[in-house]
Formats: sequence, structure tokens, C-alpha cells
Amino acid sequence: MKYKFLILCCFAVQISLAQTWLPSTSSVTFKTKMLGVSVDGSLKGMRTSLKFANNEPISLSATVDSKSVNTSNSLRDKHLSEKEEFFQPDIYPNIAMSSISIEKVSEGKYTGVFKLTIKSVTKNVKIPFTFTEENNKAQLKSSFSIDRNDWGFGGNTPGMSDNVKISILLNLTKS
Repeated sequence: MKYKFLILCCFAVQISLAQTWLPSTSSVTFKTKMLGVSVDGSLKGMRTSLKFANNEPISLSATVDSKSVNTSNSLRDKHLSEKEEFFQPDIYPNIAMSSISIEKVSEGKYTGVFKLTIKSVTKNVKIPFTFTEENNKAQLKSSFSIDRNDWGFGGNTPGMSDNVKISILLNLTKS
């Protein structure tokens, strides 16, 4: 009888530690400046791998489809897709990020160190994010900036800002 109780307790602990969150919707947006004018864009096709323990994120990775770049300007989008100094989706179809470490800062707030790969360059980036949950639904949100030059992105394009602000939103449902 004690043996059965021990197995039942272990099973209950394991169930309470392993949560499965499934992505329902996502968005990746970016913002930079060109000749002082704000340029907003988005990327679609996010695929994720998420691991949680005790309802805390412990491992996150994601990719987005670089071919999906959309700035609401077809000429700019063509330029961003075809020019060697930009996305080149036929050669580099995905932009990827994968957590190396995640640290809880406070309730619902985290800082992760992520490997961020754009084209053939991978750099470690410290990224703040939040994880909030309510009624079996949750959101992972992040907003951070990168220097495009660290990835050799954009070349020496005159008038292009070095700073690119990236925002990520991932809506999740508990399974």
C-alpha cells in the first residue's frame, strides 16, 4: 500500500511540474529609421519550442520565415528580400533564436540570453520578456533592440539607422 501511495505522489508531482503551452497566435514586428523616417515591418511564420517547469519558462526557441517580411511597401519588401546585404530568404529562409539561459527577475518578468541568428551570423543577446497567465491562456511578450551591424545586416546603406527595435508577442493556450 505504501508503494502505491509513493507512486501516486510521484505521478502527481510530475503532472504538476510539466505544463504544456501551445502557441495560438504570434507576431514579430520591427521598427527602424531610414533617413529619419520610421520604417515598421513584420515577419510571419513563427514556429516555437517551449518548455516550462512549475509554470515558469525554462527553454524557449523560435524561428520566423524571412521570406514573409512586410513593410507595407512592395518595392522596399522586394529590396529587403533580394539584396545581398538584407534577408536573402532563398539562402537564409529563417531567422532563429534559442535560449541559452533564462533568469526570473520578478513575478512574470524574465531575462534570457538567446542565440539570435540572422542570415549566417549568430550572436548572444540578452532579451527581457514577460510571461503572464490567466484562465488557461498566457502571453509571452518581449521588446528589445539590436544593432543591425552586429549581423552585417543592411551593409553601408546610407541613412539607415543602426538601431532596430524588435517586438515579439506569443499567445498561448494550456493543453
